[in-house]
Amino acid sequence: MSGVTAPSSFADPSELSDVELRSRLRQLEREEITVSRRRTTLHTRIDFVRSGGYASTDPTLEPIADLEAMERELSTQRLELHAQIDALRAERTRRRI
Repeated sequence: MSGVTAPSSFADPSELSDVELRSRLRQLEREEITVSRRRTTLHTRIDFVRSGGYASTDPTLEPIADLEAMERELSTQRLELHAQIDALRAERTRRRI
């Protein structure tokens, strides 16, 4: 589940030019949409498996614990993205751009 910038490597928004700020914000917003879609799809799959349904005839191929772990990882990524997006939006507001 790569593609999300870790907060520790996130540049200080005040150090970005206006163009860089807008570009980075758009990039992170697109990433957030992608992660949210994947998370929604995973929630649907988890609900299906919990109700007794499976994608195959072998329930061990899709253990609920693995699906829940993937959901937690996606949720963490989504929260990290939101923190970065919020910081960039705050900087954009501060600059009034």
